[in-house]
Amino acid sequence: MHCSSRSIFGGLLSATAQRPATLPPGFLLPAFSSAAQTASFSSSTTRTARKDGNPARGISAIRRTGLNKKIKLSVDANNIPKPVLDPARRSQVEVDFDHGLWGFFGKDRSPLQTPEELHAHGRAWTLQELRSKSWDDLHRLWWLCVKDVNMVMTNEAERKRVDAGYGEYEADARLKELHKTKKNIKICLTERWYSWEDARVAAMEDGEVNLYAQQDKGEPAYTPMEHNTGDSTEALDAPDATIRENIAAENARSEVRV
Repeated sequence: MHCSSRSIFGGLLSATAQRPATLPPGFLLPAFSSAAQTASFSSSTTRTARKDGNPARGISAIRRTGLNKKIKLSVDANNIPKPVLDPARRSQVEVDFDHGLWGFFGKDRSPLQTPEELHAHGRAWTLQELRSKSWDDLHRLWWLCVKDVNMVMTNEAERKRVDAGYGEYEADARLKELHKTKKNIKICLTERWYSWEDARVAAMEDGEVNLYAQQDKGEPAYTPMEHNTGDSTEALDAPDATIRENIAAENARSEVRV
């Protein structure tokens, strides 16, 4: 049998060209590999899912999961009300005109106030003015400021939504005065608390005051102590006698000068 080098090399090339066709695709090669036993690096036991027998486990309205065959809904698929898309066919909603939420709007109850309405305010309350107010007045003034701040912030949210382009300067000026008043109210209440604390400490050290007296049972909260009338009266009169002597000596000097 005679063969040339050309026929030999041709047979080799054809064999190498047909060999890849017999192999499976690359993504299927792990399936043909022999299964080798592997051991985990950690010797601790693996944690399994908790099984508490709860049939509603895994049901979430937020993640839209659940509602298997065992769960029954209390709402039937029939006779479900449909939304009315036509505004002319919608029923009129009854509005309470004396509702407290109207306080967050202006006098005309419009969601957007004019710059003149926002600018119609006074200055902030000073600390000297607030010190003479009672607790009820400070409490009432604080919540009036909170209500006014909410009204201005509601107006600002609507102004930014419609992109009105006006009223920002007036709203900032009004909020600044409101925050000053609230800050001064806090300072005034802090001063009163420190004064009360000093008075409480002084009463604790005073033997005539009983802070833990049960007045409903007749225990007095203040019991004045008895003083001796002899030496104490002379001791109290001594400064007055000295003052009278000094006044008499000063009058004598003035008469000599004249």
